[in-house]
Amino acid sequence: MTLSRLAALCAVFLFALLVSVPQSRAQSSSTSFSWDQATIYRLITDRFSNGDRENNTAYGRGLDGDGTPYDVDSTGHFLGGDFAGLTGWINDNYFSDLGVNALLISAPFEQIHGWVGGGFGEFQRYGYDGRWPLDFTEIDRSLGTKAEFEELVSAARSKGIRVLIEISLNHVGPPAMNDMAAFNFGGLTSDQWRAWRPASKSGWQSYNTTLVTLKDSATSWQRWWGKDWVRADLPGYDVCGSTSEQMCVNQMPDLRDDVEVSGIPAFLNLKWGAEKSVLKQRQLADYFSRTGYKKTATNHVIKWLTDWVAEFGIDGFVLRDAEHVNADAVKRLKDQSVRALSEWRSTNTIPEEGKEAFWMATDGALSDSEVQHLTANGIDAVLNYGFMQDVQAAADGQFRSYAKRFNADAETSALSFVSAPTVGLYDRGSLKEVASRLLLSPGGVVIYYGDESGRPLGAGGVEQLERANSMMNWSGFNEDLLLHWKRIGAFRAAHPAIATGGHDLIQEAPYAFYRGVRVGIGTDEVVVVMGASGRTRINVSIVWPDDTVLRDAYTGSVSIVSFGQVTFTADPSGLLLIEEVK
Repeated sequence: MTLSRLAALCAVFLFALLVSVPQSRAQSSSTSFSWDQATIYRLITDRFSNGDRENNTAYGRGLDGDGTPYDVDSTGHFLGGDFAGLTGWINDNYFSDLGVNALLISAPFEQIHGWVGGGFGEFQRYGYDGRWPLDFTEIDRSLGTKAEFEELVSAARSKGIRVLIEISLNHVGPPAMNDMAAFNFGGLTSDQWRAWRPASKSGWQSYNTTLVTLKDSATSWQRWWGKDWVRADLPGYDVCGSTSEQMCVNQMPDLRDDVEVSGIPAFLNLKWGAEKSVLKQRQLADYFSRTGYKKTATNHVIKWLTDWVAEFGIDGFVLRDAEHVNADAVKRLKDQSVRALSEWRSTNTIPEEGKEAFWMATDGALSDSEVQHLTANGIDAVLNYGFMQDVQAAADGQFRSYAKRFNADAETSALSFVSAPTVGLYDRGSLKEVASRLLLSPGGVVIYYGDESGRPLGAGGVEQLERANSMMNWSGFNEDLLLHWKRIGAFRAAHPAIATGGHDLIQEAPYAFYRGVRVGIGTDEVVVVMGASGRTRINVSIVWPDDTVLRDAYTGSVSIVSFGQVTFTADPSGLLLIEEVK
């Protein structure tokens, strides 16, 4: 909007009265959501916020078979985060203030109840991160109840935040001793597992040779998933294969899509009981009749995963280990998810703004051919593992390249990130600098929980990938760092031009660039300066005419374009986030 010079001066005066304290948020925007400009916040529910301490020892986790607590290991134990805790932060606008428009949470369904030896046996490893499923049809009680999960999704939706679930079609969880005892499978040799402790600090895997046997136990191991459900190096099972789709990734039992199953696994029938088993069989019969799919283990899991979409209106999945899954199975998952979301929307009223198509991304360092194959079979976006290398180069080259490759006009949609469960935590001393590069990058971005607060690695002498999943540092926030992420995140959320616009260099020193994109019948235009110091004058004549009132969204200060120039006093961060006051 342009004003006469007198009117503009009045506007500046009134605005200064309203903005006596620098604001951490860009002006609001009525632009529609698009996955091309997503800012996704990725978290492990168990490691985020403890809202209900009553569920902390669900299934006896953290306790031995006699109910005696193990020494708490902050690396591999469940630590108490749950749906109630996460919902509280949604309601408090923590994510909205960061400009987040999608939450990616760890799988909410029931994980193995027990533990296995983690690393090289240094610690007990539970399935706290949602990657060791036991029962795809039930909420994991350590995380809460179905009602609490529904409240979480509803709270996010009320804030305009989509909910994504991290899943895998590649494997199920490993066998743990108390699961063997509870569900009558495997090769436990005695009841000594209940009070067992290792003889050495690095001996948490030694139970495999002292308390579990593989000898002459083929029948008992078939009472677990069974040979037609998974490949595993166990008696009576087909061994793990050598091809990408048949190998046991990280020694996890490999879910099969090449043979039809004879029925529901024996341990699940026992766990469910007769009434639920009959109900699930009936639902599966209807599903296979409708789809015509083969009755493979993978297709059973597709049914159970998409039930979460049909029941709660989940907006999308992020598929781990996609390179180890048949692409046709990925397409089946996408097709059934699209149908399930349509089912949910047919009986639930939501705003048109929230009715985007079901969305699916994959988390994997994929080759170009793998990306093309998967995008042809239902994958909408891939994680950009190249960002951490690209960010070492000059900003303009990276931004220009990304605008060409990843913005709304490009064929491939990508999600840049700096920290992740697969790569660990980015240098904690450089989080402020990298926030600017990440959140101002074209394309979608992913914030891993705690990058905005300086969350440190977990304690313990184990590998950093495990320590990267430490508890959220609510009591040790770096407030200055958080404010920096909030200011840029809010600016990104308010301006689709950041993620989807063209990129043009304005000047090299201090580095300034322009982004613009057509939005409906109008345009969204911004200018960003990086490396500014003190009073900084920028030529914005190619964007705004004289007398236009502009605002630096980083500090909240305003200025007027005069003779094609605008002047702001830069924050010590060196950032100017310039937008037109409307």
